[in-house]
Amino acid sequence: MVLPGLKSLRMPAGSGLWQAIRFAVQTVAAVLVSYGLATVLALPDVSWAIFSALFVIQSSIGGTVSAAADRMAGALLGAVMALACIFVIGIGEWRTVLALVAGVGAMALVAGARPQFSYGLVTVAILILAPGTQVVEDALLKVAAIALGSAAGALASVLVLPRRAHLAAEQHLARAVAGCGALLSACMAKMLARDAPDLRAVHASISDELTLAGKMSRQSRLRLRLGSEQRRPSELLRQVERLWYTLALVDRLSGEPLPEQARRLLAEPVRDAAREAEDFLRKTGDALARMQPPPPADRFHDRICAIAAAMDRLHREGGLTRQEAERTFGLSFAWEQVSHSVNELLALLPEQP
Repeated sequence: MVLPGLKSLRMPAGSGLWQAIRFAVQTVAAVLVSYGLATVLALPDVSWAIFSALFVIQSSIGGTVSAAADRMAGALLGAVMALACIFVIGIGEWRTVLALVAGVGAMALVAGARPQFSYGLVTVAILILAPGTQVVEDALLKVAAIALGSAAGALASVLVLPRRAHLAAEQHLARAVAGCGALLSACMAKMLARDAPDLRAVHASISDELTLAGKMSRQSRLRLRLGSEQRRPSELLRQVERLWYTLALVDRLSGEPLPEQARRLLAEPVRDAAREAEDFLRKTGDALARMQPPPPADRFHDRICAIAAAMDRLHREGGLTRQEAERTFGLSFAWEQVSHSVNELLALLPEQP
């Protein structure tokens, strides 16, 4: 059974392919730039620059720049530790083993406290195991190659099809919010129907968008200007996640259809509220993507009030068993929680002028 509203959960055509193409083009550009500069500067080992360029490219400008800076800092710190071990302990036979243990152990302690510097472990190990005839010069050349490749990756991220992390986070959050609207509509259709389709794929689509939004949020160093305050994308992410968790509860409550008497009185207001909620959350997602004020929520809340009024009428009529009454109460509770979660999300968005 295909439930209404699920089409809005689909990703825009070609979006995944476009991101793959963008990443491929940036990676190739970073490799070409690092190779060209390393060749022009006559670096003895071009591979260090190329490998650095390959591994710093991330899915956004902020992520790539951060990765490049961390890689350079880790490489420099690892080189310093390697040189210290070589000059204090020496190399050859058991001294190499002892220097390797000391250098890797010390760098591992640093990487354990600051994981972003973990690349220093590679630098320590390589310089101690293959120090070269000119120890200091060889270490400096390797660090220079790593810095060059990292800088090439950062440059490619900025100049070639750039993607800002906070803008990408907003796009993923927008799709997650629209997906929540479609999921709510599907849950209500599920509650009013006699069959119970599995909505795990729908939840998975929202989960994927939130995961990508979280990744972009962590890469973003910017704050979003929302009304009179500034917020990080992570604050919006947490609130959209809360809305999704609320809908997971709604999904569980919709596991069994409403009794016939309740369906007779509640079907129309519930369908109206579901349609309005889906449309409202889709428009709210569009507004979030553009960091604009969301649409007025009056009609959305009016539809929820209509459900409450129909629920009161149902209770006045009576005739429900205890189990049926609990099931209809679950519907009312679900809409109250949805309303609360939506209000908290709207509080983070710009206000209507």
